[in-house]
Amino acid sequence: MARLTAISGLGGKGPACFLIETRAARLLLDLGYGPQPGLLPNVDGVGKVDALLLSHGHRDHAGGFELLGKVGNPPIYATDIVRRLLPAGTNSRPLPLHGTTEVAGLQVTTGRSGHAPGGVWLHIAVDGGLLYMGDNSGESILYAADAPPPATAIIIDASYGAYETPLSECTKKFDPVFDAGPVLLPIPVAGRGPEIALYLIRSGRAAPHIDDALRASLTRLAAQDSPCLKPGITPELAQLAANAPAIEKPAGVMLAGIADATAGEAAKQVAAWEHQTTPAIVFSGYLPPGTPAERLTTSGRASYLRWNVHPRLAENARLVRAVGAQIVLPAFGDAARHRQAWETAFAPARVVVSGSVEF
Repeated sequence: MARLTAISGLGGKGPACFLIETRAARLLLDLGYGPQPGLLPNVDGVGKVDALLLSHGHRDHAGGFELLGKVGNPPIYATDIVRRLLPAGTNSRPLPLHGTTEVAGLQVTTGRSGHAPGGVWLHIAVDGGLLYMGDNSGESILYAADAPPPATAIIIDASYGAYETPLSECTKKFDPVFDAGPVLLPIPVAGRGPEIALYLIRSGRAAPHIDDALRASLTRLAAQDSPCLKPGITPELAQLAANAPAIEKPAGVMLAGIADATAGEAAKQVAAWEHQTTPAIVFSGYLPPGTPAERLTTSGRASYLRWNVHPRLAENARLVRAVGAQIVLPAFGDAARHRQAWETAFAPARVVVSGSVEF
């Protein structure tokens, strides 16, 4: 018997944190912060855990390390790509990008998730299997995705609710924006940023203007982080890292971190250009409350176009059937809006949107 508890991340958009308890061990799956400023999981009642497993390095999954003392300062398991980004002195241990290892006496299998550098899904070998998808995507032109094994229970990435528009249709909406220029796109430099840059040069356009953070990310992806990529991409990324111009003035397509413009080069440029009519500003991911991303889109100064980095409803339904899941926890999505659609799409599996479940 295993018990799975959603500490945070179920029922709506919030920091990822899930507790799995078995006879052998207690594990935390992710420990995030945000995405809205100041939001952390409430781990006061969790107690000591044997290990923290990270699905990837994005802040909403791996930004809550200030809470580690409350859960016994466990060792952190992550892929080497993610481990390199952890604070110096962190007690970390390796997870394979695609393989099997042992964590606190439990067999853990991982595979690439198609979402971010070093990102993986996690399969815990307990009572028919628990599969935690973290954030994942099957549409990326950049990041590789591996098929997961069967599981009785699955935590899916339901960030997009019942959304069904494929990335191939999304890019058609970006094309006239790219061609009109100048346009600033605040992006995650270890996520859709490199993918948008790759799309631009593959579509015959000029290389985007990029900030130092994105250039460093492209350099890593072309070298030590390349195992998380689809085959044959590293020469294009190396060329982008070497030749893409810097952001010096409004010109062409400009890619700058971070995605909600609360910090980094994007925050600097948004502050300079917010009260001007040009350049255009386009956000392409989640708009956290209380951020410049929300403020500028609400005021009309910026616009919003989605660039898919999470699975669509049909993709999640295929995944649930493929792994034979009997219990589905749709994480990071609005349960009040989408529960009925989820129950229909995932039937006959049972959909759980709050609390704990035993299996």
